[in-house]
This record gives sequence, C-alpha cells and structure tokens, in this order.
Amino acid sequence: MNSDAKKEIGVGLFFLFLAISYIIGSTSISTFTPFGNRGLDSRSVPVLIGTLTVILSILHIFQVYMRDRKLRNLHAENTVKSEKIEDQNDHEIYESTKISIINRIDNVISIKLILSLLYLVIYIALYQSIGFILSSIFFLIAESFLLVNKNNRKKWALFIILFSIGISIIIFFIFTKYLSLFLPSGILG
Repeated sequence: MNSDAKKEIGVGLFFLFLAISYIIGSTSISTFTPFGNRGLDSRSVPVLIGTLTVILSILHIFQVYMRDRKLRNLHAENTVKSEKIEDQNDHEIYESTKISIINRIDNVISIKLILSLLYLVIYIALYQSIGFILSSIFFLIAESFLLVNKNNRKKWALFIILFSIGISIIIFFIFTKYLSLFLPSGILG
C-alpha cells in the first residue's frame, strides 16, 4: 500500500474514531421526548449523525483500499507488459494515473479541509454565546464561500447570504416550535 493510500485510510480511521466518540458522548445527553414515547428525542439526532459518520468512514476506508488494490493490479500488469514488450505508452499511462491520484489526494487534505475544521470549531465555540441563528448564519456563509470556486463567488454571493439566513431561521423555528427542542437563542434572546 502506498503512502498516499495510508494517509487517506488514516483520515478515514480518524473520522471513524471521532464518530464513535461522538456516539458515546451522546449517550450522556439527557433525554427529552416532546412526542411521548414515539418519534424523536434529544439523543436521536446526535446518534443518527454519529451512525451516518461511522458508515461513511467505513465506506471511505473500503473505497481507498479498493482503489489502491486496483492501482497495484494495474501496476503489476504494466510491469509484466513492460518486461515482455518495452512499450513506452503503457508506462506513461501508469505514470499519468499515479500522478492524477496523487493530485486528488493533495486536494483532499488541503487548506479547505483545515479551514472547514477551523470554522466548525469556531461555530461550536460561539454556538451557546451568540445563539443558534447567528452562529449558523456565519458558519454557512463562511463554509459556502470556502467551497464555491473563486470565479463564482461574486455571482453566488447574494444567494449564499440569503440562503444562510433563511435556512438558519427556518431550522430554528422547526426545532423550537414544531419539535419542541431547545436551541440557544443567544444575544437575539
């Protein structure tokens, strides 16, 4: 297994460990069931998010393993072909495949990933003090501008801002009014 595949598997294992820790941590949440014994309680959503993250982490690890195995098989075939017939084209195909995989891995562990994690930490830190609505608006705007291509940011700026404001307010009212779950209102009181 090459070092790039090991790095990606390491990322998958990190998120798997994080998700398991999240599920374990969510067991300490006191339960509040607004719908009686049916439906959601205050633990349901964190457990669901943790479970989905576990599933996605396992799928990511499996996908990286299968891709690395396929690349090794391709490399073995190219080695056999190059020993029998010194065909430069087969070697170039393997090298271009290897370079494209390395470029994709570099894009996975990039400044965008680090900034996304930083935005998430800031969101969690501000969640209680300034409230759900404002912290969610700032998080969605920052994350959207980070993920949109530089060329399209001006074109999508108004939509991103309006969408972030609208979806944050809608989610707040759905959770507080209809699901009877409490979200911090913060400085909006």
